[in-house]
Amino acid sequence: MSLVFVLVEPTRAANVGAAARAIKTMGFEQLILVNSSLHLEKEAHWVAHGATDILERTLVVDSVADIRAQYDQLIATTARERGTPRQYLTPDELKGTLIEQSDSVKKIALLFGRESSGLSNSELELCDVFSYVPLINDYPSLNLAQAVMVYSYALSEVNNRLKQKQIQPQEGQLQALKNRTQLLLQELGTQDDVKLSRWLLDGMSLLGDRDCKMAHQLLNDIGRKLNTDK
Repeated sequence: MSLVFVLVEPTRAANVGAAARAIKTMGFEQLILVNSSLHLEKEAHWVAHGATDILERTLVVDSVADIRAQYDQLIATTARERGTPRQYLTPDELKGTLIEQSDSVKKIALLFGRESSGLSNSELELCDVFSYVPLINDYPSLNLAQAVMVYSYALSEVNNRLKQKQIQPQEGQLQALKNRTQLLLQELGTQDDVKLSRWLLDGMSLLGDRDCKMAHQLLNDIGRKLNTDK
């Protein structure tokens, strides 16, 4: 499993530099910027202080959609929306989930939205898991660099455990499960029930390795039954 940090259209070079410094301090190595080249600014390198190598190998993409196919799991960091059926994990809960998925998820991207408006609705629709930082007060909220620091610290244990275990995960088993489920919903004619599909796929995004394997087996059984009845 590998985990990269993605900053979507950041507006301040200082935040990019501080984010690079935060992830390097906690043992992470890759930063991706969406529609931004602020990592090239002098201010970013000045603030990074000791983490300029992170800035030098920063990748730039045009949109979140450009990285969707490259990652098994896209995790959105966002404000918690009350009344939504989505399940929002705290950084500590996210840590536990990722540890449980160490065999079934290979590549993870953790997304941070714009300083002013966060992630757009279309970008959130591309994500598999949703996470938020519980705050005592709604204001002042964490800025971008602070949020990256919170998550890099919380998830450093995940990074360290995986390095120590030298895990060789199967390629994208969780994403494969979701793809198989979508095909099954189409075959059953239920793909138009958007709420049901979203609820089911969001739940699958949180499955641990054992449950992921069991779900694959269940789909195998369902598939055999459907073929028998035809």
